[in-house]
Amino acid sequence: MQVSQRGLRRVNIYAPDRVGSDYVGKKTEPRLLGFVYAQVFPEAEKLSGERQGQTISSGATLILRRGAGVNPGDLAGIFGEQPDSRVLEIRRSPSHITVRTQRI
Repeated sequence: MQVSQRGLRRVNIYAPDRVGSDYVGKKTEPRLLGFVYAQVFPEAEKLSGERQGQTISSGATLILRRGAGVNPGDLAGIFGEQPDSRVLEIRRSPSHITVRTQRI
């Protein structure tokens, strides 16, 4: 699949990093790894009823170049500069990578 340059969007990639807290223990803060250019296909929001009540889930599918250094568990800033999505799944093809994310 040939990715066209016109439809690419810059996506910041973060790694969850454990740092010391002023309180007892450690807290998780995102650490910027870099950025990639990707085609972004946002998914529709889904309303689901669960035991805790109704929840809204949404995400996006990203098409990246083959050598992009994105791993499951990384955070992504798709809709802004701050991390707003978590990488759930990566499918590798000979010419590109398809990444599925969930909005956090």
